[in-house]
Order: sequence, then structure tokens, then C-alpha cells
Amino acid sequence: MLIEIWKDVLMKVAMEKFSPVALKVLSNPQVQSLLTQVLNLQADMRQNIEQQVKLVARSLELVTKDEVQSLREVIKELEAEVEKLKAELKEAKEKEKIEKETAETTTPQAEEPKEKKAPKKGKADKTE
Repeated sequence: MLIEIWKDVLMKVAMEKFSPVALKVLSNPQVQSLLTQVLNLQADMRQNIEQQVKLVARSLELVTKDEVQSLREVIKELEAEVEKLKAELKEAKEKEKIEKETAETTTPQAEEPKEKKAPKKGKADKTE
């Protein structure tokens, strides 16, 4: 499908830019087949070169483009998690502060001063 699109694009460009002789050559099915093979070969070569570069990078313990992209994704996920945890921590601190303030305002009213009672006399006091 992609090849068909390329053919259409090439034909349109050729119609606009080339002479009638060039159009006749490009409209030949054999030439179109050859162009298709060239495009496929180019894609295959690009893929092969990328594989070779990855192989060399691994053998030299270099980081590949894919590995860098993967690390970027992990970093973004971790940054999002940190922001989420910061928000949760802030919310928890605010909740704790409100609870503490509420406890402080209710505690003085609940705790009234207690009267001290005299110590009970034990058996030792009775013997005297």
C-alpha cells in the first residue's frame, strides 16, 4: 500500500516536472517495477544499517536511541509519580494540621482542673 502511494506521488511529480518522453518512460510497467524494487531496497538497507549500529553500540556498551527513549519514558513516569506523592503528602499534612487545631481547641474545654484528694490512710497509719 505504501509503495502504491509512492508510485502515485512519483507519477504526479513526474507529470508536473518532466517532459513527455520522461513520462512515457515512467509509465512503463518495467520502470515502475524497478522503482518499487529500489524503494524496497532502500528501506531494507536502512533497517539493516540500524541493526548494525545497534549491534556495534551493544558491543561497545554504548546506549542506543531506543534505550534512551525507554529511559525518558521511565523518567516521565517517575516524575509524575513524585508529583502525585507530593500532592498526597501536602494533603495529609493539611489534614493533620486541621485535626491538630481542632484537637487543641477542644482539649482545654474537656480537661478541667481536678481537685487533689488527700491520700488514703493505710494500715500503717492505723497502728500508730
